Order: sequence, then C-alpha cells, then structure tokens
Amino acid sequence: MLGEYYKEKQVLTNKAVVGDAISLSLFISQSSFMFAVSSNNFKNVIQIGHVTINNTLGTAQTFGEKIVFLLNNYQLAQKKFEKVIVSVLNKDFTIVPEAYSNSNDLKEFLSFSSGIAEVKNPLAHTIKNVKFCYVFDNELVQALERVFSHAIIKHAGAINNELFFNNHSLINDNLFLTINDDLIEIAAKEKNDLLFYNVFNYENNEDILYYLLFMMEQFNLNPLQIKLVISGQVQTDDSLILSIKKYIKQVNFVVHNPDIKLDAELQTLPKHFYFTLLNQHLCVS
Repeated sequence: MLGEYYKEKQVLTNKAVVGDAISLSLFISQSSFMFAVSSNNFKNVIQIGHVTINNTLGTAQTFGEKIVFLLNNYQLAQKKFEKVIVSVLNKDFTIVPEAYSNSNDLKEFLSFSSGIAEVKNPLAHTIKNVKFCYVFDNELVQALERVFSHAIIKHAGAINNELFFNNHSLINDNLFLTINDDLIEIAAKEKNDLLFYNVFNYENNEDILYYLLFMMEQFNLNPLQIKLVISGQVQTDDSLILSIKKYIKQVNFVVHNPDIKLDAELQTLPKHFYFTLLNQHLCVS
C-alpha cells in the first residue's frame, strides 16, 4: 500500500523478458519516483514504474526515507542488480567554464547559485565547453547508498545535456524541453556549445509556455527557425503541445536509443516517454 503521500501513475511489465543479470535505473525528484528494471545491459526493458510524491502533506519521514519506502514497496531493495544508475533532478547546480572548475571555485559558485551556505562534496560533469556542477542532499545519497552500495548517482541535468549532444534524435536540434512532474528542464545549444540550461517549477501549461518563450526571447532565438525537441510524459496531441506549436514552427519528440527494446505492454508507451530514465546509462562511463 502506498498511502496518502504517494500516487502510482503506472507500472508496466514485460513478463516475457528473462535475464539473470538485471540492472536498475532510477529517476528521482521532489515530486517523482520512476524506475526501470532491464536486462542485457539496460537494453531489454522488463518493467517501468512511475509514482508521484505529495510533499504538501506533513510527515515525519525524511525525503530519503520516502525513497527507501518506495524501493521496498516495489521490491527493488530486495533484488540483486548488476548495475544501478540514479539521476536526481534538483535546482542545486551551476554551469561554469572549465577554467573555473577547481574545487574551491565550484563550492563558491554553487553556494551563490543554490543559496546553500556551506557546500560540501560538489560534483562535476564535463559537457562540451563547460562543467555542470551540482550537489545533492546528503541524507538522500546516504539512504540510496545504504540500499545500493554500488549505485552511480548523477544530476538529471548532466544526463540530459549529454544526451542533447549525443542522442540521434537530438543531434541536429537546438532547443530541448523536458517535462517532468512539477518541473521542466529547458536546454539550448549553439553549434557544439551549450548555450543555456535551467530548471523551473510549474503549476500549469501557461507556466511552461511562458518559461519557454521568455528564454527564447532572452537569447534571440527565432521561433520560425529554431528546432525544438520535447521529452516527457505528455501526449503529442496534448493542449500544451498544440499551444507550443502555435509559436514554434518546428516541434518534434525525442526517440530512445535504437538498442532499447520495449515489448509487450511497454510497447504502448510513446517513444518520448521516460527518455531520461531509459537512456541515462549511455551517459555513464
């Protein structure tokens, strides 16, 4: 039983897939818990689950304890996974030129951008011309590592920006919108350089449209020429997508890496759903 703090959006399973060596992908934000169990080095997807987390209700549980509860509820903590990759989406990040990426600089920049008075253990991910620097809540990381001691944990922004430059459906595009539960990510690139990336809270479709168009205006991106690609659990005929198409001429949707196989009831998912979750293993060396 999930209780009043959680809402299961869907759990889809391909019961025909059998594999001794299974891997786990997790996507975590303050409002989301998503998981994918797969075999054959993340290529054959066995199960996808998506739960929203209600943080408006008072609870004595820490966020890390909530995640561990969900791991146990879906019997993920009890399984032996060959590999575990976790992407965490938060606003505690900054992007700096590589010349300013020593440890002391990172702490100072992260403290300024995130508002955290004392930054400990900053992490960095190189993306083209910049360092994507971030920090996680220690309590969440410790909770995850107690369950999966070998887990690789990265910021979802670092994952998505690397996919922005390397995924076959994104290489030739210059604007990338990722729609998550209560949060959106907007990234822009110019030739081989990352131009912009940020994370925004939203309450409705109007918020998303505002942030997208405002960002384009700030960087003088022509809506008739820009190529926008979208990922997230939003149908292609959703009212949000139709509104975006009124302003931006070229709008497409991401497609998973061709090696990733979704069969049985998983085939019902549009190919732009759970993009970060199912492709993040490609960004871990």
